[in-house]
Amino acid sequence: MAAPGGPAEGASRGGGKVNSLPFLKGRFPFRLATTSYILPAPILPNLRFLARHFDEVELVLFESGAESNLPTPGEIREMARLATESDLTYNVHLPGDLFFGDPDPARRRQFCDTALRFYERTLPLNPTWYILHLDSRKADGQVEEDQNAWHDRVRESLESLGRQGLDLRQVVVENLEYRLERLLPLAAIFDLAFCLDIGHLLRYRHDVAEQLQSFLPKSPMVHLHGVRDGIDHLGLDHLAPKEWGCICQALREYRGGVSLEVFSLEDLIPSLERIQELVRGEARP
Repeated sequence: MAAPGGPAEGASRGGGKVNSLPFLKGRFPFRLATTSYILPAPILPNLRFLARHFDEVELVLFESGAESNLPTPGEIREMARLATESDLTYNVHLPGDLFFGDPDPARRRQFCDTALRFYERTLPLNPTWYILHLDSRKADGQVEEDQNAWHDRVRESLESLGRQGLDLRQVVVENLEYRLERLLPLAAIFDLAFCLDIGHLLRYRHDVAEQLQSFLPKSPMVHLHGVRDGIDHLGLDHLAPKEWGCICQALREYRGGVSLEVFSLEDLIPSLERIQELVRGEARP
């Protein structure tokens, strides 16, 4: 592998050799992104490696308990400098281990405080969007069966976040195991946009074509990854031709951001090979 910032010389997959990542910056009607966790390395080497190839990077800040996961002020300054030099933008995935619908008010306040800390630290990067999970589980991992109670508690958490300075107009909420219809009442109250995660739709066997038609126009961010045997966040080579053709047809005129939400070169390389079919016009529904 080349030093961070250059092509992935010699990267291998399945015993084969790959000379380099393709340069796809500016090649699509949408902003092409991937995650900040492609190399088994800290965030800055990943950003230097990806900056020449992508329009945007999804800053993966999934775990709130690991302080190393929150960039230092110095790292934020370096990330901002790199973005300016490389014509790169960022979106920020806020931690996913925050349960805004938990029954315990003290826990909900703690989760809101954590989200605000990550939000405020990354504001100097001028992210395109902040991605937020509204988990249907409680902090103990149990699913909340009372959906009305869950909705009310999430609404209170979002109100608290807004009062404390988090600009909800910068937030997109992502579908998890549920369809985005579940979030429509909250989106109407807070003027939230959506992040349509197509891989989650496939994993939980929702109707991808129907959800694309209903929610792609309302979704300034899309997460795209393959699914196999119930495991998601795999390369796009794991998408069946019919699924891929439907997705391609929907994305040809899309103008938001599309993040290849994978976490290794082994999954990124075939994903880039496949998404180039959109440029070449090869994919068909």
